[in-house]
Amino acid sequence: MLQVKSVTRLVAACVAAGAWLTVPTTLVPLRAQPAAGAPSTWCNPLPIPDYPIGRLVRGIDVGSPVDPSHLWLVDRAAQYRELADPTALWHEGAWYLYPSVDMAWVSRDAGATWTHHPLNVRDIGYAPTVVKHRGRFLLMASDSDLYASASPLGPFERLGRIGLPARGGWPSLIDPALFSDEDGRLYYYWGNSPSAGLWGVELDAEDPTRIKGTPIELLRFQSEQHRWERVGDYNQNPHIGWVEGAWVLRIGSRYYLTYGAAGTENRTYAMGAYVSDSPLGPFTPQRRNPFMRNVHGLLTGTAHGSISRGPGGHLWAFYTLRATVTHGFERRLGMDRVEVDADGELFVRQATSTPQWLPGREPAGATTADTGWLPLNVGVQTVASSTTPQAPARQTVDEDLRTWWEPATGDTQPTVTSRLSTRSTVRAVRLAWRDVGLDTRRGVVPGPFRYRIEGETAPGKWQVLLDRSASTTDLLIDYRELPATSVTRVRVVVVGAPKGITPGIAQFTVFGLADPLPPRQ
Repeated sequence: MLQVKSVTRLVAACVAAGAWLTVPTTLVPLRAQPAAGAPSTWCNPLPIPDYPIGRLVRGIDVGSPVDPSHLWLVDRAAQYRELADPTALWHEGAWYLYPSVDMAWVSRDAGATWTHHPLNVRDIGYAPTVVKHRGRFLLMASDSDLYASASPLGPFERLGRIGLPARGGWPSLIDPALFSDEDGRLYYYWGNSPSAGLWGVELDAEDPTRIKGTPIELLRFQSEQHRWERVGDYNQNPHIGWVEGAWVLRIGSRYYLTYGAAGTENRTYAMGAYVSDSPLGPFTPQRRNPFMRNVHGLLTGTAHGSISRGPGGHLWAFYTLRATVTHGFERRLGMDRVEVDADGELFVRQATSTPQWLPGREPAGATTADTGWLPLNVGVQTVASSTTPQAPARQTVDEDLRTWWEPATGDTQPTVTSRLSTRSTVRAVRLAWRDVGLDTRRGVVPGPFRYRIEGETAPGKWQVLLDRSASTTDLLIDYRELPATSVTRVRVVVVGAPKGITPGIAQFTVFGLADPLPPRQ
């Protein structure tokens, strides 16, 4: 990774490395950036650094024909980036995040920023689960061995496989969940299949590779009773549901078994919950099901995650969301508060896609975590220095992670500019990038995108609001607070990208509030 301390050294380093770089032809005055201080807000999708290549496409031959039955959405193979199915633990004042494809990430500022801490067992399968049990951390994933460590970041030692007997009618050992109860007993849950359900069994608390008792079916796909479980963007397939992604939490004397259904590749993918007074049931569905479902806007397909107590003892859901351009497993991550109603049922008010105050950073008098900062450039006139026919600039402001803009070949300073509907004060910006041309077999690998955010403060007068031209961090999703500045237009100027990558932008969103109208003379 390039280490630079100035734009001049960045140019020299990139030229030496063969990386693509452009330099602005007009100098723009800089101003002090708020990034030097601690952030006050966070925003979905989560800005996780070092998003890995999708697990199924690491070694593929880009451009080769694909098998359409394997959730491909295109007819020629392409690489994509992927994180999904997250387990999150709040431990000693920090979030520890264990998603599919790579582990782990840590946030010590309640979710605003994350750092990558590769484990000694980074990728052991889809849908990892981690639980703190009797002073150590247990880790496993789909159809994997069980591992243990004294630390949430390892090193993890192999304990072996859970000793289930020969299959007795239960689904394959996919999407596991481990739950350690208050009395020190330990339980194992699993299930992922077109029409079967979720199962559970108690484990030996001292030797968790051994089971106690017989596995029990806890719930199953119910096409008629729970139509939201049906697969499809309109839940149109009554024959399959893909009930999966078990997670168990205890609140008081009640046990909640949460799960996802409707297919991770679909906008209708949602989370439901069953409730019991015992960790192995019998479970009954709560009336609020699905308690998390988002089918419109930027965040869709919000399911398969975990629920844990975090800052202030509040419940938080970490979940998968879809970004499916080439494959159904192309996904991102989000988080949101979970609440419990007067009847003891779980619910999430919404999957938030606008800036939220970090716990403890709310201004005096705030009654909600929502900052009130609105997307200022969604749907407005947005133009670019160049485009390709299939990727116009307007697709950066359409609230869809599955569309994007990309510049034409030869554009030496790719720029996207939005004209706001009224003069407004900007407070934050979110960029969702797309690696056009990713091909690791040919040496085209992910890396940092480098850019500036500029605002027009008066006709023809542009001011730098954020300077990321020397960034060395690979952030596929990048959210930043901005100095409060009144502007009429906002633009992103791309000054660098990884070698061989065309810098696509899936979303360019500026947040803030409209300025008051000036008094009439």
